[in-house]
Amino acid sequence: MRMLKTSAINLCTVCMLLFLVPASCVREDTENCVQYELNVRAVDVEGNDLTQSGALQKADVYLFNENGFVRMVPAGVSSDYLFGHDKSEKLTLVAWGNIKEDTLVIAPITPGTSIEEAHLKLKQQEEGSHLPITDIFYCRKELTNTATRGMQEESVTLVMERMAAGLSIRTRYLAERYPYKGTPYTFIVRGTGTEIDFTGKITGENAGYKPQSTTDGKGDVYAPPFRIFPTGQEECIEIDIYRKQEKICTVTQDNDFKPLHAPVGKQTNIDIDFRYAEVKVFVTVVPWGTVSQDTEM
Repeated sequence: MRMLKTSAINLCTVCMLLFLVPASCVREDTENCVQYELNVRAVDVEGNDLTQSGALQKADVYLFNENGFVRMVPAGVSSDYLFGHDKSEKLTLVAWGNIKEDTLVIAPITPGTSIEEAHLKLKQQEEGSHLPITDIFYCRKELTNTATRGMQEESVTLVMERMAAGLSIRTRYLAERYPYKGTPYTFIVRGTGTEIDFTGKITGENAGYKPQSTTDGKGDVYAPPFRIFPTGQEECIEIDIYRKQEKICTVTQDNDFKPLHAPVGKQTNIDIDFRYAEVKVFVTVVPWGTVSQDTEM
């Protein structure tokens, strides 16, 4: 077995490592076994490493074989992941970063569940809208083994890419079109699916994200940066503006009559200006975390 990064291995550590190796790999004949050491990294859409930046707060690793889901791969000693398996098996690892139950629901995954059937689902609020997501990351990697004799050790790095899109929205001169009477306004953003499967494909019904927002004394509303599932090449988003339960306006395109998009790994800032006869919609797409809007309310 590979020596860990500590100078000595105590009995408890040995027991834990043996637990992570399947029965076929702890018998006298270990020639058909592979022991994997996994490391996880996170990158942005440009490939810049974010692992040490604090963007990746937690990682969950799922193990699949040809018959479907096998088990979770628990974190080992130090920050690595360690597990063993038979060389003859074709294995696939799926890693998710920053999945939190307060925004995403993990559907029950039982042994044998296929990668396509396993999925995460947006958490729905009581009135039917969906919560924005966390800054999620994703990686899928198939493991290939060489035909060697004896116990084989492999080091594998899972590079997780950002799978969220950033948005911020604000209105200007909304009261000139819809007189402000002291009732706060809210946004509902529609256009993506409600689920994402373990292949990274977004599916499900039409989502309706309701971000936190603030209405100022003049009747303009601002939703600071929040995150949603990204739109595909042929997908777009729509923004509904509500006054309580009344939908007063829907925005579907910018000033160039182009549909609104939410690209993965980017921050999209949308300003909706109501002072003109035709509503003006200004869209800027900037690097992740950048907000170019005037946010003073």
